[in-house]
Amino acid sequence: MAFERGKSIIFVPVMKRTALIISYWTVALFLFAIVLSSTGYTFPDAFFLASSLLPVAVLFRYLLAQMRFTSRWQGIRDVCFLTLFILTMAFLAVHLAHTIIQDLRVQMDGSIDVAPILLNPIFLLAMLLLIIVGDYFVGRMIEERLPEAEESITFTSDRQPVTLQRQEILYVESCDTETWIYATEGRKYRNKRPISAWANLLGDDFLRIHRSFLVRISACQGTEGENVILGDLRLPVSRKYKAEVQAVL
Repeated sequence: MAFERGKSIIFVPVMKRTALIISYWTVALFLFAIVLSSTGYTFPDAFFLASSLLPVAVLFRYLLAQMRFTSRWQGIRDVCFLTLFILTMAFLAVHLAHTIIQDLRVQMDGSIDVAPILLNPIFLLAMLLLIIVGDYFVGRMIEERLPEAEESITFTSDRQPVTLQRQEILYVESCDTETWIYATEGRKYRNKRPISAWANLLGDDFLRIHRSFLVRISACQGTEGENVILGDLRLPVSRKYKAEVQAVL
């Protein structure tokens, strides 16, 4: 079935994308722990400290992505406020993690002071930025190698916002003043955007086969007479698009 095939096409790149992101953050965590272990901490303590700063790095990444530099001075002000906020969160995370480590050390008849480098705001900010920059380049790599895992389409259907991955859309049908979007798992949505605009939006992964139909190429199973096979459906091919359809499918 084309619907099942469409679901598998979505599932594979999304899983690969998730695996790459998890792998990156795991490696970043271990490298950060190695750096901290060089300051006198045991590796388990260093790993625990690095783990406590990981949520701060994720928050930093999210807030940085939300910033909009509409003007120079506003951008400078926002960056300063964001830096102060992140450093405050980082110091709190370090203090909390170190308190837990200290309590465990006391129980084992030992103690440890906070490494001076963890009280250095430049070091903390540099490490957090380094993690974020690495995440940015991993994201770029994912976009290049798995573009379908990132690209989503947002539109309005019955006055409600709908977001679909490109690979979830099976075909688009133009019906008078409305356009119907048919997705995997039997979902369908209506929209006012004309089918020509949908063709431009969805790009080369979709093929126009009729003035009323736009289909996802990877969901098609071939042709049968004057029709394109899409699971149990047979969608008509018009004379205008016949040559292109034959060339592609």
